[in-house]
Amino acid sequence: MKIIKSGIRLHKVVLDIITSHSFIVITLAGNLIILGSSYLFFFLEYGKNQSIQSFLDAVWWGFATATTVGYGDIVPITVPGKILGILLMLMGTALFAMYTALFAQSIMEDELLRFNKKD
Repeated sequence: MKIIKSGIRLHKVVLDIITSHSFIVITLAGNLIILGSSYLFFFLEYGKNQSIQSFLDAVWWGFATATTVGYGDIVPITVPGKILGILLMLMGTALFAMYTALFAQSIMEDELLRFNKKD
């Protein structure tokens, strides 16, 4: 029973997080940064980089780079493309750090509220 209650509480915390203003703003800003970087990458690399045949290839590169997955199937070959890649990696790391902080804060607030109810 205790496990079920914990699961329900965690579900509520996650639902509260993903519907929060902060989560939505971070998600929209992050996606705009990735798509903007993808567009710029396409502009810088198309015609010079054989791996970039369409804008979707650039979007794939943008998401793989921002999430630091970096499959290696698409790599920048121009100096501006490499600099953009470095900046997107840094922004992606910061973006996911914000998500982590948001989740940690929400879980800690829930635990604090639960602890204070016991008193």
